[in-house]
Amino acid sequence: MNEKSSKLLRYLVIFLLAAYLLLLIYLTFFSQYYGRGERYFRTANLIPFKTIQFYLNFNMDLGIVVTNLAGNIAAFVPLGFLLPFIFNKTRNFLKIFLAALSVTVIIETGQYLLIVGSADIDDVILNLLGAITGYFIHRIFIFILKALTPSVSQNRLK
Repeated sequence: MNEKSSKLLRYLVIFLLAAYLLLLIYLTFFSQYYGRGERYFRTANLIPFKTIQFYLNFNMDLGIVVTNLAGNIAAFVPLGFLLPFIFNKTRNFLKIFLAALSVTVIIETGQYLLIVGSADIDDVILNLLGAITGYFIHRIFIFILKALTPSVSQNRLK
């Protein structure tokens, strides 16, 4: 991959990350579809797996369960996938974990303080699972890319 196409690809990934973060902010703070309308009280769950068990153990609409559990995982897959392309320092598991933890704690704290959504430790757990999944998808993607194009191993999105 030549330098010009490498830079173009890097800018594309930066654009995708920025668009993803804007969408994440919209969904977690403003989307009426996800119940981000006016609320008059704060809610928080600090007991790990309480909300997850609630969704799995009670006979609830499958759409609600999937939206809340799989949605929280899927929402953070792009973070774990895209960050390592842009920042060399996030190309290891611990740094992706800490970056995702920081982002999700900021979101959950923001939801609590702004009284939108609900702050939930289970959201943090599911978001981290999503970011970790994205990170491993990134690793597999790079492994396959290196196998198919040996020049990628020397010039990985500078």
